[in-house]
Amino acid sequence: MKVLLVASDKAELKPFGDECIKIVSGVGPILAAAAAAYAIAEYKPDVVFSVGSAGSMGKLKIGDVASFAKVITPDSDLSAFYLPPGSTLLPSRASLSAIALDSSSSLVLSSSGRFASERSSLSDAADMEAYGVALSAYLRKIPCYAVKLITDIVGEKITLGDYGYNLRTMREAMAAKVDGILRGL
Repeated sequence: MKVLLVASDKAELKPFGDECIKIVSGVGPILAAAAAAYAIAEYKPDVVFSVGSAGSMGKLKIGDVASFAKVITPDSDLSAFYLPPGSTLLPSRASLSAIALDSSSSLVLSSSGRFASERSSLSDAADMEAYGVALSAYLRKIPCYAVKLITDIVGEKITLGDYGYNLRTMREAMAAKVDGILRGL
């Protein structure tokens, strides 16, 4: 099985072995979507993972690793077309809002081009890349998962040093979570 891992930084991919295709996208949903779309076309994976860090909205704790049921984006606003916030229009003119990911989870990930600074009751965690990766996989009808290590709590100050420490000391758990998902496929 060909497995594609997309992360914003090479440090997030460090715990994964060479049996996976690893792509560093850079930060944000646009770069993540572009990198994922390229890698999907080039490598034709069977499954795609958006891996990396996320901030908790309060339910998850620092060090938790979560796979999310769906990913939403607050960045799209087509309310002038009477679509709910977070929706977009596909080339087929169908609307799309939340993208379904892991059916065994109940957690929601909010993915935005802006760093989350306030907690929201709409999601359990926030990142900046998963929606772009998930959208690229969705358009190609490839299963996608978002597996994120909680490195901080949204709304609480964290230094770059503390973030890096949290990522380095806990990222091995991401690889274990991805392995568990793959064994279940």
